[in-house]
Amino acid sequence: MNGNENSREELIAENAALRHELEGIRSRNNQVQGSGDPANGGFCSTLISDVPEYLYSIDFTQGEIVAVFHSPQCEEITGYCPCDYTINPNLWMDMIHEKDRERVRIFLQNLREPLHCKSIEHRIIHKDGSVRWVLNMSTVHKDINGSTVRQSGFLIDVSGRREEDERNMKLLDETRRTSFTDDLTQLYNRRAFRVLTEQQVLVAGRINHSVLLFFIDVDGLKHVNDTYGHSGGDKLLVSLAEILKCTFRESDIISRIGGDEFAVLSMEIGPDASDILLERLQANIEKRNREGHDDAALSVSAGVARYNLDGSDSVTDLLDRADKDMYLRKTNKFSAAGQNISADCCVENGKSYDKSAVG
Repeated sequence: MNGNENSREELIAENAALRHELEGIRSRNNQVQGSGDPANGGFCSTLISDVPEYLYSIDFTQGEIVAVFHSPQCEEITGYCPCDYTINPNLWMDMIHEKDRERVRIFLQNLREPLHCKSIEHRIIHKDGSVRWVLNMSTVHKDINGSTVRQSGFLIDVSGRREEDERNMKLLDETRRTSFTDDLTQLYNRRAFRVLTEQQVLVAGRINHSVLLFFIDVDGLKHVNDTYGHSGGDKLLVSLAEILKCTFRESDIISRIGGDEFAVLSMEIGPDASDILLERLQANIEKRNREGHDDAALSVSAGVARYNLDGSDSVTDLLDRADKDMYLRKTNKFSAAGQNISADCCVENGKSYDKSAVG
């Protein structure tokens, strides 16, 4: 047998195998088609039962529900069986959480394009009273007049994913809070101050509104720590943090940027705003000291810098100018009292402390 005869016989064998496979496909197809009308629980009924999603279909005539279909999977997600929806065709809307019902209603009204699926996530009330989150993928079928004759789609329980998302968001919020918050005073820390101030300065430039940056330094904190212990120094810092919150507006950015250094960014509300705020700060400090605390008296030095509306200022520039202004005011304050800023001791509010730490 030559090579051509071999090739011919191989082709005949392959052809016979293909015919056999084709007959098998035709036979299986006939079995499927003869398994019953889909509406009477035949092949489509089996297929729907195997689909893991909760399928639904709602038929309308002149806006009124005339027929509903809910696949068996509805019971796993909602707790209601298909017959419950037959008894109460509006159950599918009644089980939507009251806080989401209007949002879902608007979503359904906006399903205008036939056979174009859209999705919405909303809550439902399970038959046992628990709250579940579902992904509702839906579409509409319209007649030649544009009226909706059917709404169909499927639901997937996404409660687990939503709960995980919520846990992750809480974790993210906590991480942001701890990374942006000073542990002792619960004010913004230096990192947060720089990030938030940079944003606020950009806004101020766009709206042509000046901002003020205050640099506040606690006088003699080292002596307080040496005399009252670090717990005494901590109390003083916490006390100043509370005073700053009382002095400035809630919208102002108040932070502890160093051991004894605080900074505040405030929108300027008038030509005398800086003087008014510094006077209010001093008055609040004096009030605190008069209340007879057993811990050390609080004394601070503060400087201020105004943002240049020409956009030439950076946050670093503002901090540097406010720091220099603070040091100048501190020097003048102690010089007026007959003391050098590097003197060993000074007296404030009737209490003495070492001035060697002031700076």
